[in-house]
Amino acid sequence: MKTLRTLRTLPVLLLAPLLLTLQLATALLRVHAGRARTARAEGDRGALSVEMALIVIVVIGIAGVVLAALTSLGKSVETKVPSTIPAGVGQ
Repeated sequence: MKTLRTLRTLPVLLLAPLLLTLQLATALLRVHAGRARTARAEGDRGALSVEMALIVIVVIGIAGVVLAALTSLGKSVETKVPSTIPAGVGQ
């Protein structure tokens, strides 16, 4: 039973750092989006373009992190997948 409890908490332990990062990024995006809305309401186009550029940079950074994580996961799994099909399978 102890092993089963440990296995249930394993995904939570693995996903917690990722979720924390996403929560921080979401808060950052909300702050910048709020500033952009304020700048747009006041007619300050220069501040609006700077805020939008920052939002784009953050989104591209998050996409890069996700891409890097998926690439490293793919490379680690690729070495574990057999390249030959055993005899008698799929016939």
